[in-house]
Amino acid sequence: MKTQKALVSFSKVKDTELGSIAQHIVNKMSNNPSFSNPIPPLATIQDAINVYTAAQVKCGDCTKEETAAKNAARLTLEANLSDLGNYVNLVAKGDVVKLDSTGFKLSKLPQPVGILEAPSFLNVTYGNNPGEVNIEIDFVERASGYIVLYIPSPAPEDNNEWYSQLFSKSKGTLTHLKRECKYDFKAAAVSSEANKMGLYNFLRYGRKIYTLMLV
Repeated sequence: MKTQKALVSFSKVKDTELGSIAQHIVNKMSNNPSFSNPIPPLATIQDAINVYTAAQVKCGDCTKEETAAKNAARLTLEANLSDLGNYVNLVAKGDVVKLDSTGFKLSKLPQPVGILEAPSFLNVTYGNNPGEVNIEIDFVERASGYIVLYIPSPAPEDNNEWYSQLFSKSKGTLTHLKRECKYDFKAAAVSSEANKMGLYNFLRYGRKIYTLMLV
């Protein structure tokens, strides 16, 4: 089971926001009873904040040297914050209350996808070789892949009697089908929950199944 953690990467934080974010963390962790011995010490973080913010002030119309100094100060601050975040995660052990008390942003827990809606279209066309068909399925958001069921007509009602093929993308090719045989096809988006339960919303055209005569 996944637990939340303090996010320890700050590389995508804007220059103008990094100092205030770091200061917020220092303020939240100062005298925090859950984290009595921060590593690195908060004084080290505060020094890095001061150096970085001072370098930023000089960078209004800064020279190359001043820009380099600001970038170096940022890297130092990022590294210190990352080390502090790792310490927080080690001590908190997934305790969300403790994590939330630090000022660090927390990772999001994955939300269950559930049984996805049926695709809005399924297109089956002849492939380049005998016994091949190309499959194109409408993209379904949050799908981990797609399942295609196929069988010579007339199709049985029980899905377990159909042949099946999983695709990681919404396009793929089925091979080794019988020539001069009419096939029925249907498709569904898959998720981990759907796979565990074996439940899918298959695309049908009204009450009809997509049919193609192989030649």
